[in-house]
Amino acid sequence: MKKLLSIITALTVAASATSSLVSCKVITNGFDIEITEYKAAGNLKYAFDTNAGEYVPKTDYTTTEADVKKALDGATGTFASSLVTDMINSLFFNANLSVTQNSKDIWQYLFRTDKEGIYADGQYRTAGLNSSQNEEIDKYYSEITNITSLLGLMQYSEWTNSNSNEVQTLDESGTPFVLGKETIDLINESNMFESSNNQGITNVKINSTPKLYEGNIGLAPKPNEDTTYDPIDVTDYSSRYISEKTNYNAKTAKETEDSKGEKGYVDYISGTNLSADFFSQLLISSPEADSKPELDIQVQRVEKQSDKSKENFKKQGLVLNSEKSEKDTDPIVFEYTQDEKGNRTSYAYGYSLIPLAPINLELTYNNDRDLKTGEPKPGSQNYKINLTIDGLSAAFKPVLSFTSNLDVDGKKTDIDGTPYVGWRFMNYQFNSKNIIGYDEQGNQFTEKPSKKMTATNKKFNDFNITDLTFKKA
Repeated sequence: MKKLLSIITALTVAASATSSLVSCKVITNGFDIEITEYKAAGNLKYAFDTNAGEYVPKTDYTTTEADVKKALDGATGTFASSLVTDMINSLFFNANLSVTQNSKDIWQYLFRTDKEGIYADGQYRTAGLNSSQNEEIDKYYSEITNITSLLGLMQYSEWTNSNSNEVQTLDESGTPFVLGKETIDLINESNMFESSNNQGITNVKINSTPKLYEGNIGLAPKPNEDTTYDPIDVTDYSSRYISEKTNYNAKTAKETEDSKGEKGYVDYISGTNLSADFFSQLLISSPEADSKPELDIQVQRVEKQSDKSKENFKKQGLVLNSEKSEKDTDPIVFEYTQDEKGNRTSYAYGYSLIPLAPINLELTYNNDRDLKTGEPKPGSQNYKINLTIDGLSAAFKPVLSFTSNLDVDGKKTDIDGTPYVGWRFMNYQFNSKNIIGYDEQGNQFTEKPSKKMTATNKKFNDFNITDLTFKKA
């Protein structure tokens, strides 16, 4: 009987695996997901303060774990769920279960890295090698720097422990985490990588601390007749998306006050209501150091889009805060045009990538479950797998827009039409060099080995298991 996790891997290949943080299921066997540090997320419920004219945290509300799960998945309902799916699929990927030329092409596509011929899963079968090719395996493992799968980590650790002289010559700061002999023996004893039993995860705990990205916008001074076509610096991202000085409808605010919040500007969980707060998002872990997505931008009205803007606009996948971009002394300029009727067209482009703190997971794993019920069979064994995954980044896309500010009669105020820039969270990715689906020059990436797959480029490039313990539950 095929083990469950081989079926999960097949879903990855088809690029159709999705799960819900509330109820994550694969075939008939489900597993629960817990956010252990959900209280640390703080107050995520927002209510409109009619006196302040903006949304503020609702002080008399206690955030629940369900709120945090909803906020982590965001307005799309899939952000964190898709990340958990990707991590689990990668962790339990097993190249030994099915080896054909087509499957090998797909594996190499999914796990390729910056190093030609080196694959992030760490399994020598993915590289097209077999167990008898000792010299080739030695050379392959001497060049690996990060590993995304448990089987790859096992194989690398076994190779390292049997080639200690070889390992000592490697740069320790650039080599993968190595399992101890006792852990290797226990994993082998669990038969985790055998296909005789229906093995599977029964519980996932995310032990990382969620962090709210508040999603303030950078409000530019409204140009006057003398400065209509001058560049405007946007450096201060401290304005709320909805406020009396940004996007605001006095009639809606009055309705909110009269109905005591039942109509008008209604309450919401942060990051789940685009109409109330387009840019906020609860992240699965905190940004590293002082990392933040907001960059200094210049906004400029033009009669006609410039050639440079056209070139950049075509490269929507440009990483605006990459090492290459930071060396560029020219400012980032988002142009916009405005016709005689006042209709504006904006030309924002690119992304901002910020590194996030490592993800800490605790998986409960059973080595023999009933396919129909999902329940552990008599005599089966549960294991606790605690691991740390590094290399995660959050991708944010800039939006150049203009305020909608109306008085109680629905007429535009002087504030209406003011340019602003906001940074919208788009996705998580294990790649700090290029946006998944784009190359490092920002051009759309189209290469793929199967029509059923989504075009991705080095999807697991930075994914790295940096710590792991494996124990009987």
